Amino acid sequence: LIVMAGSGFETDVISIGWFFEKLILCPFILYIAFMLRKLKIAGDKIAEGDITYRVSTKGLWGDFKKHALNLNSVSDSVTIAVEERLKSERMKTELITNVSHDIKTPLTSIINYAQLMGTTDPSDPKMAEYSEVVVRQSDKLKRLIEDLVEASKASSGNIDIMLAECDARVLISQVSGEYYQRLADAGLDLVCTAPEDEI
Repeated sequence: LIVMAGSGFETDVISIGWFFEKLILCPFILYIAFMLRKLKIAGDKIAEGDITYRVSTKGLWGDFKKHALNLNSVSDSVTIAVEERLKSERMKTELITNVSHDIKTPLTSIINYAQLMGTTDPSDPKMAEYSEVVVRQSDKLKRLIEDLVEASKASSGNIDIMLAECDARVLISQVSGEYYQRLADAGLDLVCTAPEDEI
């Protein structure tokens, strides 16, 4: 407009030029404002905790579209993190429930047999049987508690882990030896096939 005024254009021509400039500029500014508003709404929604909100990239271009895609990526990352956290919490709850049940079983047995021992004559031959059950269940309970302590140490990172190679054939043979009698008592024949080379 300054150039036009300095060049000797008439006031009517300058006014028409100013009008057409605004006619072109206003929709462009409004469109940019629309895109910024869209991004602001998305940012507010995500900040409020609505991690499922997605910005529609329709009608966006350039850096505005890139920013919308980044907001969607942030939302996706938060959703995955929340799902993983919930899964972890569920697993912890299940673990506590299972461990509680596993500890309660031998403990109940120990209490019951201890009560029987308290009411039975010491010379009764059943006392040896009761004593054996109490010792067996006590050992089981001790192992469960030790396993629980080890698991707790491992999950908190307070345990030293030594990485070493393990031959799978040796592991399988140990498992076979451990459970061979139980399988035989159940009428099952254990068939183990392992290659010559180390695994």
